[in-house]
Amino acid sequence: MKPLITLILVLVSIAYPLLVYLGIQHISPALFALVLAVLAVAKFIATRRQGQAQQHTETALLLVALAYSLALLIANNSLLLKLYPVMMSLCIALLFALSLRAPESLIERLARLGGETITPRAKGYTRVLTGLWALLLLGNAAIALYLALFASLKSWALYCGLLSYVFFGLFFALEYSYRRYYIRKYREPA
Repeated sequence: MKPLITLILVLVSIAYPLLVYLGIQHISPALFALVLAVLAVAKFIATRRQGQAQQHTETALLLVALAYSLALLIANNSLLLKLYPVMMSLCIALLFALSLRAPESLIERLARLGGETITPRAKGYTRVLTGLWALLLLGNAAIALYLALFASLKSWALYCGLLSYVFFGLFFALEYSYRRYYIRKYREPA
């Protein structure tokens, strides 16, 4: 059941800008707030893990999503509705950036989960990648904020619902391929 819930949540999250674009003329932002709150709780329940650090992160994300939903419910404002991608991008950028303060960066943790052996040289590389992801996500948040404030709904939906996904998908594919190559090339400690 959890994989199905997770799949539905991912699909709804990806389609969010399109749903806003199509529904904003007919559906109140307050109703979107209720849907977002339900989705945030469902995501929290579906993705709970045993690790204490992950539990804290997921709890923090849930609280941010619920606070945003409450603000949207009270304000019932379409501009606030368009700021959801900004908030999500900032939260994920913060996760990447905060992991740089820990002994193991987020990219290193993901690489280890994928079965990679991380040498000191690869560890430095994964830290650089983690910082790069944080910067890219901050840039994405800035673009989404600009479009929410100054562009048409159509332009905002095109960028947030398509172009940003294409960019991050391509970047991920290239970065992941090169990361695997780099980690395997320098498998032996220098």
